[in-house]
Amino acid sequence: MQKKSRGTFLFPLRTKEREAELQTKEREALDTAHFTHVTRDLEKDFEFMIGMIFASELEAYHKYVAYVIGKGFGVRKSKTRKNDNGEITRRIFVCNCAGYSVNSSDQEKKYERPEVRCGCPAFIKFKVENGVHEVVEYVSEHNHEFIPEHQRQLIRCGRMISNTCKGVLVDMAKAGIGGTMAYKFLANEAGGSQNLGFILRDCQNFLQSERSNLIEGGDCQNLLNHFHSMQIQNPMFFYAQQVDQEGRLTNLFWRDSLSKFDYDCFGDVVVFDTTYRTNKYNLICGPFVGVNHHWKNTLFGCAFLSDETAISFIWLFEVFLKSMGNKAPKTIFTDQDQAMAKAIRTVFPNTQHRLCTWHIGKNANQNIGHLYNKPEFKDKYFSKLMYRCRSEDEFDSTWRKMDEEWGTENNSWLQRLYDLRYKWSSAFGCDIFTCGITSSQRSESTNNVFQKMAAKTSSLVLFVHYYEEQLKHMRETEGQDDYSSRGQPTLHVMHNGILKHAASVYTRAIFKRFYDEFLQIVSQHISSTTFDGLVYEYTLTCKEIQGEHIIKFNPVDFSISCECKLFESKGWLCRHALHVLNANPSISVIPSAYILKRWTKGAKQGYMNDESHEMSAGPSTSNRFSTLMQNAFEVMSLGAQDENTMRIAKKNLNATVAEISSYNSSVAITDGASDDNDNDASLCEMLVLDPIQKKGKGTSYGRLKASSEKKRKKTKKIIPSMPIEKLIPHSTHMETHLSDYSRNANQIQNAFCPGNISGPFHNQMQPSYIMPPGIMNEFFPITNQMQQSYIMPPRIMNGYFPFTSQMVEYHNRFHQNILNQESSNSFQHPKLNELNDSEGGDNA
Repeated sequence: MQKKSRGTFLFPLRTKEREAELQTKEREALDTAHFTHVTRDLEKDFEFMIGMIFASELEAYHKYVAYVIGKGFGVRKSKTRKNDNGEITRRIFVCNCAGYSVNSSDQEKKYERPEVRCGCPAFIKFKVENGVHEVVEYVSEHNHEFIPEHQRQLIRCGRMISNTCKGVLVDMAKAGIGGTMAYKFLANEAGGSQNLGFILRDCQNFLQSERSNLIEGGDCQNLLNHFHSMQIQNPMFFYAQQVDQEGRLTNLFWRDSLSKFDYDCFGDVVVFDTTYRTNKYNLICGPFVGVNHHWKNTLFGCAFLSDETAISFIWLFEVFLKSMGNKAPKTIFTDQDQAMAKAIRTVFPNTQHRLCTWHIGKNANQNIGHLYNKPEFKDKYFSKLMYRCRSEDEFDSTWRKMDEEWGTENNSWLQRLYDLRYKWSSAFGCDIFTCGITSSQRSESTNNVFQKMAAKTSSLVLFVHYYEEQLKHMRETEGQDDYSSRGQPTLHVMHNGILKHAASVYTRAIFKRFYDEFLQIVSQHISSTTFDGLVYEYTLTCKEIQGEHIIKFNPVDFSISCECKLFESKGWLCRHALHVLNANPSISVIPSAYILKRWTKGAKQGYMNDESHEMSAGPSTSNRFSTLMQNAFEVMSLGAQDENTMRIAKKNLNATVAEISSYNSSVAITDGASDDNDNDASLCEMLVLDPIQKKGKGTSYGRLKASSEKKRKKTKKIIPSMPIEKLIPHSTHMETHLSDYSRNANQIQNAFCPGNISGPFHNQMQPSYIMPPGIMNEFFPITNQMQQSYIMPPRIMNGYFPFTSQMVEYHNRFHQNILNQESSNSFQHPKLNELNDSEGGDNA
């Protein structure tokens, strides 16, 4: 009796519950790598003989595998015999063509493996005593052809991913490189896929097993265990979660210690956006984003929300505030969400709430597109109202002119926008510090990075991994920017103290913006000057630009202010103030009151402490692996110079592998229990279930789009194939009740539309379509006359095909018959109400 093939030899998955077993298997894996490395090149002339002895099953198996690969056939483990104590006393390895397959079912399968078993008699039998394997019976004859030499690397039992390759695959996966590209890289490094030792499918299976292992025991539970472990390593790590009555995760927030440190330095302005869904549970992703001293994004934390209600936002903002030491931001940017606005008023009462101008522009295109797309309206009025009005009076007068010229005084959307003018117009926020931000696109751009790296089916654990990798990348970029800002940039304006001072204190990115302002002082000139005994008042004008700016300057304390409010909003002096300071011969540096520390090279000095440093060393195993990889690359570089250096390298590497294997075999497994206790300590005590996987009707996993954007991206619909059994005319009564349901045609197209009708007959087959009874039962009551086939009402099908006049008479003829078969209330099914209720429009 033949045993079913046990498949390829794989290393077990890493799980915390089997830590002791894992250590044992890892040592076996080292033995495996050693025996495979030593014997694979030596087996072509080797033959097994009765009486041969091997120290372990592992050695016997790999010796035989190396032998059969050299011959050109595969092997699988077969029967074993045990004594009364359960100890194995006999073991048999057979050719992979041994025995015959037995079909378990006559039904046709979607995929069937090619049949290779042909009753091959070849096998080898071992007698086992105290782990020692002795060959007692051996048959080498085969009844099939051997595999050609150029295909032997594909034999299943010989395919194996080494620990080194596994480490490379895992590291590439962390960097966002897919399995196919990683396999191509390894194949190129090995001089071809034939030298790699495994195939692409093995690579993909390994990566999938690693991903599955991440969420073993529950996605959310593993994520909380990870956070709990991070908190044990660094007490400054913070996370909080909410669960529903069933114990399922609903809301989650987390941030590491360096994010807290970044918030201390740059938390005056926060951008929060919730327009992306980047996981398989359809949870809303909401990163808290700020701007660092290099004018680049920095992450303060991230959240998952199950809904966008005021209760969820209040919980999130309270948790965020608590995690940041109850330090509220000065300004927060969000989209036009009423629930979010209510939560901000509740939790951040002293924070300035600004609306994202990008979202306002998108909503304007949706609600007043007939006006917004006209340059004479958008440029002259709408853009001016948003960006160019300098005072409330100017804003009101511009709005009145817009109403008079375009007749917009009765537009409800514009009226609601006017009520929110304090949150989006420059006329009402010029003195609010915003870092120069006008929209939440900084948050959206960061979120888009996660969107590219984490697919819509990503688990939470995988998404957090991508988040952490992106966080590392952003911090590495900041370090590079710090390095680039060490020196002073080249100055084209020589011998100017203010400019030299700015170059010495500001980072390169901020100095560039300051420099642009400084160059504009030549376009300004002082038209008048007054002095009240304490403060000078200058009036500055520009020849090519209408308007004037009033600057007040105190020569005693060097305080200066300009009505353009550039310093108040962005944090560096404007061209008008710089013109006055530059004209004063006693001033050669920027007054200290007008240099914000957050824009300087030393923005983080004075905040750093030992607790702020994240423990970035990582697991000791990973550190050791990285260190050895660096040494190994150096050995490979030196050893690949010629044949002699390669011989020296191989000799010493083989000796090193043998020494390490011997050491691992001699070390007893005595710390398994203590490791289990350590792992238990790193587990979160609270048990949390995963959210229900769902996707809302019509909901995209990308940024939430306005209806106008969706219309532009509509493509021609493809009609799936479905056999037509019988045509039955439709009922106008059915059409009446389903007229509104036609809006959901895109959701039911796959179920209702036949596609195996050839092109010339499409127009003739449109008035009635078959609907499978299994689907119809959910929506309509079944009659005896309609059991075999159901039709799709033409009102719904209008979204896919035009009607032909030839079929109108056909419908009218059978119309009365259908009405007689159905009662007047037969089609008022609750499922229709549910579907119609699910339709929702975008908020203005």
